[in-house]
Amino acid sequence: MYQELVSLAPTQHAPSNRRSRTRKDILRAALVLIEMEKSLTVQAIANQSGVSKPTIYRYYNSPDEIERDAFLSEVAAERAVTIFNSASQALKDVPDIRERVHSLAEAMPQLIESNGAFLRSLMVQHYRQSSQRPEWLASLIQQVTDRVLEPVRRQLTVQDYRQLSALLATYVTPDGHLVMGDRAKSYGVNANESVRLAIDLLLDRFLGPDPRRDALPLKASASPMQS
Repeated sequence: MYQELVSLAPTQHAPSNRRSRTRKDILRAALVLIEMEKSLTVQAIANQSGVSKPTIYRYYNSPDEIERDAFLSEVAAERAVTIFNSASQALKDVPDIRERVHSLAEAMPQLIESNGAFLRSLMVQHYRQSSQRPEWLASLIQQVTDRVLEPVRRQLTVQDYRQLSALLATYVTPDGHLVMGDRAKSYGVNANESVRLAIDLLLDRFLGPDPRRDALPLKASASPMQS
């Protein structure tokens, strides 16, 4: 049975109350505005959430504080899990490890296109200060890499599995893909092809060469001596 990524929302031990619901309404409204790429002001958050400005100011001092808390919260964690679940559906019926990794990497451009405002803002918050990073993000990325590498997990030593996971996460997560896209543009090469080459090199290093590659016909190329 295909398993969904588990929610990474912090466990709520106390029963829900008006204060926690109001806080969630404020944070959820902030994330909606971010995804709509609208200005994040207290007035806009009040209009979106239905919570009055005086009430918002009882919880937060500024929109920046609201944005930071939104990405640290269970509200953002739940949104991110939904995004990654939609992308990892491509792995459902793909047993081959190389196809699994490439499928997820190839889904990244569309994932970023569809959820770019949320993902970019998440990255900004994540890399702003180490003490303010969303704790749930690292767990989510680990779940994604565990899922994609599931077919070969028992074939690798613990150390090799951890090393491969850390390296592959660069190419199958939005932040890594954004960086790769930026670097590829700087050098005038295709980002998707660069990602494909890097993934193949990594998998060859840890799993051995793809046996199917030898069966593929070599591309005809002109001799260096030909004019």
